Amino acid sequence: MVRLGDSFAALAVRDFRLLWAGSLLATTAFMTTFILVPIVAYEITGSYAASGFAQAGMVAQLFLGPFGGVIADRYTKKPLVLGSQIIPCGIIIVTGALIVTDNITVLLLFGSTFLMGGTFSLMGPARQSWVVELVPPQLLPNAVALQNMSINIAAVLGPMMASILVLSMGLSSGILYLLVASLFVLVIPLTLMIRGSGLATPKDQRKAVFVEMAAGLRYITTRPQLRSLWLFFMMIVVTGFALQTLIPGLLSQEFGRSEQEATVVALIWGATALPINLALLGVVGSRRWPWPLLFVSALALGVGIWMTAWAPGYAILLIVSAVGGGARSAVMLLNQTILMSNTSPAFFGRVMSWIFIAFGLQGILAPVWGIVADAIGGRSTLFVVGLVVVVGTGLMFLSRLRTRDTPPEAGTAAASIAAEDAEEPSEPLAAPAAPSAAASPLFATRLAPVALMEDQKR
Repeated sequence: MVRLGDSFAALAVRDFRLLWAGSLLATTAFMTTFILVPIVAYEITGSYAASGFAQAGMVAQLFLGPFGGVIADRYTKKPLVLGSQIIPCGIIIVTGALIVTDNITVLLLFGSTFLMGGTFSLMGPARQSWVVELVPPQLLPNAVALQNMSINIAAVLGPMMASILVLSMGLSSGILYLLVASLFVLVIPLTLMIRGSGLATPKDQRKAVFVEMAAGLRYITTRPQLRSLWLFFMMIVVTGFALQTLIPGLLSQEFGRSEQEATVVALIWGATALPINLALLGVVGSRRWPWPLLFVSALALGVGIWMTAWAPGYAILLIVSAVGGGARSAVMLLNQTILMSNTSPAFFGRVMSWIFIAFGLQGILAPVWGIVADAIGGRSTLFVVGLVVVVGTGLMFLSRLRTRDTPPEAGTAAASIAAEDAEEPSEPLAAPAAPSAAASPLFATRLAPVALMEDQKR
């Protein structure tokens, strides 16, 4: 039986709690602007392709992401995280000012997302590699899952903010951009409160940047299980986020609604993702459930995309959006948690950076989805996207059958969990001895009161 305390166990660690809260607020800012980009682009042009091109700036992660991983593994984490918070704050302020003054263009939106993608290429790996230093190995799967859940909570907060301020109060997208930037006023102090700056690789152990970058890629590609999870994650991102690219045009062309109502659909995605993520938190650290739930969630994503394409009316669209949005967040959380639990801490930053290039690849394919939708229609394009998800899930299942008996690598969180499971007695003892903190690394954490923070994330 999963206990609520187990679901939030990693939050008992003070420094992780601060990092997690900062991640939540920073990601809320990123998510809100990411939702607004295709809306503003469609307002300017009325084109699916333009909405996709404006998001294509995320391609920066494809080129800069691997460098971010090497930097995250090589240097102390706090300065990297702080810098990647200050820079996007300025970018968001400038973009909002351009929108407010009617000087924004699709090309400028592309430039804004390119710069944001570049900073995220550094912030993501630095934050995740810092996590491994803040929590004990047995709590790492829970901590990674909580970090991913912060993304999905931000997916609720971002659209909620946009829906209330843009649709209900009539504020422009530009004003919302400027308000979003204020979130970093809270994020930066939270990061400064974390004790220590994270470990750095000694200078005499550092190799050339491209050598270390290649070592990270080789680490993933030479391990069949990690390689399959990595490729599967990229497929989920480029297909799951096709919804975000196509929804503004779908609302306008198929349902006669304002493209700004894409914020309502995004709110439903996030609101559905939140309870699903809460339910998953308690099982991601087990050996039995993560893999089956990964495949169920992936198939649900494909079905959810098909249901969105089929929806005959606006009300039905809002209802079925919950399936695709909830499943997308679940499969991303499970995939990344399984992958990082089977990764050696020495490669955490680099592996995370190679994972994050999925968002850069999504930036390349976003305009492709838009061009296809302009040619064959938004509904037909979504049917194709759903088919890609279902076929990709089948291939991933076959890969899992081939690698399921592979033992976890020594030193990984998965190995720690396997060792702990092996030490547990199969039958309860008549008079069990009282556990000690030295005997069980989770003892103090499981007994500590854990409170989910007031504002608390794919």
